[in-house]
Amino acid sequence: MFSPPSRAVPGTYVRGAVRCEGLFFDDFAPESAWIRERARIDLPPLRDLKQLMLFGEGRAHPEVEGIEVGLPSLDIFADNQRVATIAVLDGQPWQLAIEVKPEWAADGTTLSLRLRGVVRTNFLAWLARVAENKSAADRIQRFRRQNKNRQLRVLRIEADGKVMFDFAQRQGPYSPAFAREHNRLGLNVVGFITADLGIGESARAMVRAADAAQIPTAAVQLKLPCKSRLGDPTLVPFLQETNPHAVNVFHLDAPASRDIDTHHGKEFRAGKYNIGYWAWELPEFPDAWLHAFNYFEEIWVPSEFVREAVAAKSPLPVVTMPHSVEFSRPFASTEELRASFGLPADKYLFLFLYDLNSYSVRKNPQAVIEAYRRAQLDTRGAGLVVKVHSVFGNEAELAALQKALANVPNTFLISEALSRSRVYELQAACDCFISLHRSEGFGFAVAECMYLGKPVIATDWSATTEFLNPSNGAPIRASIVALERSYGPYGQGQQWANPDLDHAAEWMQRLFEDRALGVRLGAAAQATIEHDFSLAAIGARYRRRLEAIASW
Repeated sequence: MFSPPSRAVPGTYVRGAVRCEGLFFDDFAPESAWIRERARIDLPPLRDLKQLMLFGEGRAHPEVEGIEVGLPSLDIFADNQRVATIAVLDGQPWQLAIEVKPEWAADGTTLSLRLRGVVRTNFLAWLARVAENKSAADRIQRFRRQNKNRQLRVLRIEADGKVMFDFAQRQGPYSPAFAREHNRLGLNVVGFITADLGIGESARAMVRAADAAQIPTAAVQLKLPCKSRLGDPTLVPFLQETNPHAVNVFHLDAPASRDIDTHHGKEFRAGKYNIGYWAWELPEFPDAWLHAFNYFEEIWVPSEFVREAVAAKSPLPVVTMPHSVEFSRPFASTEELRASFGLPADKYLFLFLYDLNSYSVRKNPQAVIEAYRRAQLDTRGAGLVVKVHSVFGNEAELAALQKALANVPNTFLISEALSRSRVYELQAACDCFISLHRSEGFGFAVAECMYLGKPVIATDWSATTEFLNPSNGAPIRASIVALERSYGPYGQGQQWANPDLDHAAEWMQRLFEDRALGVRLGAAAQATIEHDFSLAAIGARYRRRLEAIASW
């Protein structure tokens, strides 16, 4: 369905599942097309449609003479079955109604148009082109123009009263408006649907937003190896092995794209419009990952920050599609929630949470701990909660974190695995979220806590700046520094932020002392996320893009 068009052939128009052959245009009647002898129109799937209408007219050509006089007639076939023969009169319109058959809903149909009454003049047109005797050829040259054929015109094709083809639009007769309305593309969301990590939540969030927009959606578990726990059962009842819809969206790290065919088979991508959904956290996309573009027709990313990095090196369209952030808020009281985690009921609790697989040096927990220490709030009734995911395989980093927290009073480390609903409960149980990250490609935890109405302190750089600002949170000043060494995919010489820890400590003090300020910022934060990142808002973005793809 989405193979690129071949080299243009005169009289041929191709777009997606639609193909027209044998229809030509001229200045004699520029609002319509004519047929040399026969034409073919491959129609797209005709879902929920009842009737096709073909419209045309007869128009006498001023240069016809002799055997050219008189208009041809037209045989019309649908899937090689004769539907009608149209006898055309000069100056008269013609039209034909064709009832849509049920089997055309899925596969469309082919209309064939064949002229009658032009055998002699078409033969003479051919003879004029091939004749070696110049004097004989000169006497029949006028037949090469096929003026007899040009007298039968095809104007348009409608489906249930809406224009499907308008042959006055000779550069693109297939109507984009019709395509957007009727070629309803579905999504195969392919990702770590059950994984306890950000890229897993990325796929789940897409499934929920697409469902909210009533986009046909299949949730398909990505078969590539996953380091994180597969412990989120939210969408397990909806998982399926096949990818029935026209568009695949793969939620994965860019370099893993080369493994899709190995684990899913080449046929999984064949004939589909394939989209890679990638996150990246630095301003420059790695050269070593450029091969990943080869597996897709388009790239989606969660933020403008990521789009700028990827688009600078991409041969494909790169479209910003933020994550949806909407979930059932915990209904238990703060006291009940804190008791369930063993947290004190009487303290103002700052929260920081992150995945150890996401590189601690980027998430920057040491900065949060140091800002808390500088704020000197531990003796005034405040505490710091640090929650980490993916302990297995990251024992050394966990030990370093435990050591950093060991001599800081009123700090609470939570390292056991939690379900998504329990993570939301932990976020709701605390008073303020703080993230002094060096860079984020989106910032799920920041957005989630804003959705819960919490004041958020966050580094004022990278993707979180697209939804957190001084009107709804506490952006922290930062200097931009070059990496002095490489950390995993984050190469030496790349840039990220170095947040101002004194500024962060000042904000911690301010929110601790002015609870009303925290309430105001939290309310504004909640309004931002509800408006811009709701299931409905993000699902509508998917729908608009799919409609654009369908109209090509």
